[in-house]
Amino acid sequence: MILSLLYNKNPYVTAIEEVTGEKVQVCPTKEEALRYLPETELIITIGGGNLSVPIDEEMLNAAPLLKWVFSISAGVEKLPLEELKTRGILTTNTSGVHAVTIAEYVMGGLLAMSHHYDRYIPLKKEKKWGNLISEEDMEGKTLLVIGAGHIGSEIGRKAKAFDIKVLGLKRKVCSLEGFDEVYRMDRLREVLPQADYVVMAAPLTAETYHLMGAEEFALMKNEAVFVNIARGDTVNEQDLIEALTEKKIKGALLDVFHEEPLPTESPLWELDNVLITPHSSAISKNVINKVIKMFEENYIKYKNGEKLINELY
Repeated sequence: MILSLLYNKNPYVTAIEEVTGEKVQVCPTKEEALRYLPETELIITIGGGNLSVPIDEEMLNAAPLLKWVFSISAGVEKLPLEELKTRGILTTNTSGVHAVTIAEYVMGGLLAMSHHYDRYIPLKKEKKWGNLISEEDMEGKTLLVIGAGHIGSEIGRKAKAFDIKVLGLKRKVCSLEGFDEVYRMDRLREVLPQADYVVMAAPLTAETYHLMGAEEFALMKNEAVFVNIARGDTVNEQDLIEALTEKKIKGALLDVFHEEPLPTESPLWELDNVLITPHSSAISKNVINKVIKMFEENYIKYKNGEKLINELY
């Protein structure tokens, strides 16, 4: 049996049914999942964020036939990876398929902020001819990517097309296409003062939890823009709010938050120097097609007993 822990029957579930020829049992609650887990061989889930039922030890104990966990997200911080590894359960993610879409989101957002697209929208509704001037061109600026993996590297390549100097931070230093310099992650505070745009693209781990806080925002330029397309908890959100409110940094483009959906009482909603999107930077028809293609290729490999794409251990 194939079991989905997604909170609803979305396009992924329908496509997986077409690929496998099997019905996918959608279980949007733990209680419902426990009913079907004894017969389950494959679980479809989202390993990061809060869009699916979290897998815990009780659920694994109830699934003696489980062989494979497929995460339709690249992030897997919500999965019990050590326990899955110990039990010999294959676990794969979709690392790499979201890179182009997220990179386009980042560059589009930075362009919108540089050229005041958000201010023209209400003027159009009021049929007013605005006369706003772009404060800064992006040409000649410096962009820092924190976490230059698949997604961060694509952001760097896209930024280079705008004649931007691109800096990157990685756990292991290596040369990357489109990057002028790449540093170790522990040099964050040294590099931050150079950047006009700071993009958080690192996975959420014990090392990256609240990686950006008050001290880091204080090191940024007053005219710098912060972007987060990673995970909300890579940033101390209260420190970010203070930095934005006190104009310690110019603005922020935020797609992820400590709590999602972002509570209506969050001060971020009231700040004019913030663009907010609902964790949607990785969502597009193209991404859905890539995820399904990866699943289809892996499903064939799984049936043939071959090594899967993006095995996590």
